Amino acid sequence: MLPAGSATGAVKTAKSTVTIGSGNGSEFKGKVSSPQKACRANRKVTLVKKPYAYEEGEAEVVGTDRTNASGNWAMQGSFIAGLYYARVASALVQVNGEPIRCNFDLTVTMRY
Repeated sequence: MLPAGSATGAVKTAKSTVTIGSGNGSEFKGKVSSPQKACRANRKVTLVKKPYAYEEGEAEVVGTDRTNASGNWAMQGSFIAGLYYARVASALVQVNGEPIRCNFDLTVTMRY
């Protein structure tokens, strides 16, 4: 017998994909997509700038945003040219009373 409130099975997972659609000196924007609609909205996206191989230092978080209902995100700022990637954190959502784990993802590092 299971204790009250315990789940009868494992939490289902759903793939998530984060992209950077464009990036320039004043704005980065992109999208989080997933076959599970609930995994698109209100996801935390973090924009990270990496140092070039010849530079000292570590990767630096330069912005965060939450996706809208369609999975779109955007960050305004004053960004210098460099190597950037975006990552979306995993999230636990409820769909029809069932928990679903939306997976973590990150983009390929690109020069913007």
